[in-house]
Amino acid sequence: MTYTTGMTIKAGITLFDHKNRIDLDPSHHNENIFDYYDRSAREDVSKIRQLLNEWLLNYPKSEQLELKKRFKKTFSSAFYELFIYTLFKHQGFEITIHPEIPNSNKRPDFLLKKNNYEFYVEAKEARAKTEAEEAFEKRTNQLYDSLDKIKSPNFLLKIDELIIKSTNQPSIKKAIDKIEREASKYDPDKIAAELNKIGLENVTKIIHDDDNLKLIVSLIPKIPSARTIDKGRAIGMFPMESFWGGMEESIKDSFTKKAKKYGELDKPYFICINAIGILGDGDFDVENAIWGSLAWTWSTNPNNRNERWGRGNDGIFLGKNGPRCKNVSGVLVTKVREYNIPTASYWFAKHPFSDNAANFELFNLTHYSVKAGQITKQTGQTIGEILNLEPLWLTTNI
Repeated sequence: MTYTTGMTIKAGITLFDHKNRIDLDPSHHNENIFDYYDRSAREDVSKIRQLLNEWLLNYPKSEQLELKKRFKKTFSSAFYELFIYTLFKHQGFEITIHPEIPNSNKRPDFLLKKNNYEFYVEAKEARAKTEAEEAFEKRTNQLYDSLDKIKSPNFLLKIDELIIKSTNQPSIKKAIDKIEREASKYDPDKIAAELNKIGLENVTKIIHDDDNLKLIVSLIPKIPSARTIDKGRAIGMFPMESFWGGMEESIKDSFTKKAKKYGELDKPYFICINAIGILGDGDFDVENAIWGSLAWTWSTNPNNRNERWGRGNDGIFLGKNGPRCKNVSGVLVTKVREYNIPTASYWFAKHPFSDNAANFELFNLTHYSVKAGQITKQTGQTIGEILNLEPLWLTTNI
């Protein structure tokens, strides 16, 4: 299996060691991403490993070991830094890692050089959840990992409700014992007939409720051929979660923090933000964050109402007090993960009021700018085209 990366692979440190892998189990809810990729023998995971190994081998050799250590601790942020490096390298830029800048001991992530132009680049993740919410999610995932080990030969479990009542991690043993004990009392064929008559929401449930944890699960009968199979997860369905928005403020906060980090700079400065939170699934949040909230506007002149859609002064470039963060030349917002690289969405926008205007024609990316008060688009390449990756690279033999 080979990839046409357009880059010459150099000798250096591999991110994932070459070894025999036989584990086909899915990842656990709280499993470290690096550990899962390192153990899995799945074909798609193998392709991800190979690609990231190639990328790291093309990263500056002096920086490879440090980045590999970061991959093991904080996979997503290390991945994004390597992705940004690779994305710009494929566009013909020379890249210096952590360059010195005038009048500061702080160092941005990259210095890009091309055709006598130079740019500073900083990469950052934007997550929709707070640290407290992420900590709570980890506690919940620990419970899911424990529940997945329940011995239930006849049923899959549908988690209807899981409420952690205390600040401590609740013990799950009593709940597991009760579910295993109660599930063994039911006939899966009778439950299946019941399900067909009254529907999924009214099927037989098991309730565990104590001082620390409330758990309600429904029993979903397995097909007869799967009832003697011990392997696999016990949980078949998780609680439905609904969200509205969420990434807009996170993108703004991430941008502002990076914009203020270095103050005035001697070269154009780009901020790259990976909006990887689960909220804000489409363009809406990102465009609101960049250009300001979408709003319906009209004139007070009764003879010419001029009703139209417009943007509020609450974006990353223009605030209520006028242009902001003018030391920044532009922003690249991505929604890229290691499994969606060639098809990942991105927004590359020019700061209309920047004190450090940059030449966007040096980039192969689609970019947006403001001309005569209108947002204009100049079409470029997809991430897959820049990196020479086919959209279905994980499911086809390349």
